[in-house]
Amino acid sequence: MINSHAHLDFDNMNTIAQNAVVVVPSIGKQNWQDVQMYPYFSFGIHPWFIEHHSQQDLNRLEYLIKCNNPIAVGECGLDYTKDIDKKTQLHFFTFQLSMAEKYDLPVVIHAVKSTEDVIFLLKKYPKVKGEIHGFSGSEEQAQLLTRMGFYLGFGMQITNQKSTRIRQIAKNCPLEFILIETDDHTNPDDLSLVAQTIADLKQTSVENVITQCDNNAIKLFNLE
Repeated sequence: MINSHAHLDFDNMNTIAQNAVVVVPSIGKQNWQDVQMYPYFSFGIHPWFIEHHSQQDLNRLEYLIKCNNPIAVGECGLDYTKDIDKKTQLHFFTFQLSMAEKYDLPVVIHAVKSTEDVIFLLKKYPKVKGEIHGFSGSEEQAQLLTRMGFYLGFGMQITNQKSTRIRQIAKNCPLEFILIETDDHTNPDDLSLVAQTIADLKQTSVENVITQCDNNAIKLFNLE
């Protein structure tokens, strides 16, 4: 079972099962080194941390992407719930989209209260494919993104019965465009709860969910 997004390098993380396959995204220069300890990692600058980065860091990011074989660019994106300059967010995100295009890598996107702008920018980079992790947009946006070839990541939030909107979106989203993840949840092995929830919502077997979501991750991230 492939966990498409888990911050295993964070201090509060529990260890994972030995045979678990996990994509470990970076959030900025503070953990570019750490994520390389894992077989599958990505390089990026998270919108929450762009104020601690400069153009020089973006140049360093390109060097790392070029030389160190990440499987994706990210975690990057836009977050309009934070008091962080939008123009700066857009600059950092656009740069990372251009890196994904230049080096033919998928992109791992954080989009909160910003999905419309993310879609607008993605249309400028039609060759770029990737994942909207921890999807929180609307049903219409979900449909548009999957038509554009993007995958939607769902995590522990959908296990909450009160998260009716996201659960409905997960139920309606074709399984061929779903990835499962645990993000910063302290127990990555709880991924099985996410898979079971999606199976329940779609009234299919958990084995079917795991097989398809694993195949989706393998295809998107070109995993061996």
